[in-house]
Amino acid sequence: LTARPRRLSVTQIETWMRDPYSIYARHVLKLRPLDPIDADPGAAERGTMIHEALDSFVRDHPDSLPADPLASLIEQGEAAFGEALARPGVWAFWWPRFLRVARWFIDAERDYRLDVTATHTEVTGDLVIEAPGGPFTLVAKADRVDRLNDGTLSIIDYKTGGLPTGKDIALGFSPQLPLEAAIAAAGGFQGIPAGTVSRLEFWRLTGNDPAGERSPAAKDMEAVVAAASAGLAALVARFDDPETAYLSQPDPARASPWNDYEHLARIQEWSSIGGEGD
Repeated sequence: LTARPRRLSVTQIETWMRDPYSIYARHVLKLRPLDPIDADPGAAERGTMIHEALDSFVRDHPDSLPADPLASLIEQGEAAFGEALARPGVWAFWWPRFLRVARWFIDAERDYRLDVTATHTEVTGDLVIEAPGGPFTLVAKADRVDRLNDGTLSIIDYKTGGLPTGKDIALGFSPQLPLEAAIAAAGGFQGIPAGTVSRLEFWRLTGNDPAGERSPAAKDMEAVVAAASAGLAALVARFDDPETAYLSQPDPARASPWNDYEHLARIQEWSSIGGEGD
């Protein structure tokens, strides 16, 4: 029991719910996946580059936009993409998408900032909850936590891929933003006093048509935040029981499409055995 993790991020909580074995492999067995050698940037790397560009832009201009905000953001994008721009696939496909994202983002940012008095980007926070096995620390790095004109808080998560469904958020299978709201409400983000969270938004940045969109994460925010907090407490308590095993994808319908440890769990082997109809 002492080897089980007592500190996880909000994104790892989702992994824990969908595939406990991945948490076991990473945090108990201490196994880390290896990056491919000399591979083109994948979806995660591309998302990181876009996040870095937006973070640098917002951090450099927290109070007002520069005279030419689009040129400034493109400059940040060039720095974030760096040497990857020399790769033909990145230059021909992903860079044009970033340019479309940049144009959309500047327009959205102009409108959004009308309601904002203070902005914080890539801000870290934590929340300690009491559990049967002792204190458990939830940590987060939020893309944006902003103070609005009415004194409430807005939390934004940039997404370069698909968005979680409203049902998954309501049921607690995609608890990232609701758990970040719980941290913010408790004053757990550095430099941001506790406050009521009135907005949880995904900003989807694909570079398609449209290049981006703002999407509320929940209709009943108070309910989803309360449900996510209760779900986390129950999850920690369940795994504080030494009889609780770290199963692999206990509900296949809720399994993540990305899994670094699927081969270790021998998912395909067990699936084929189960399908033989013995």
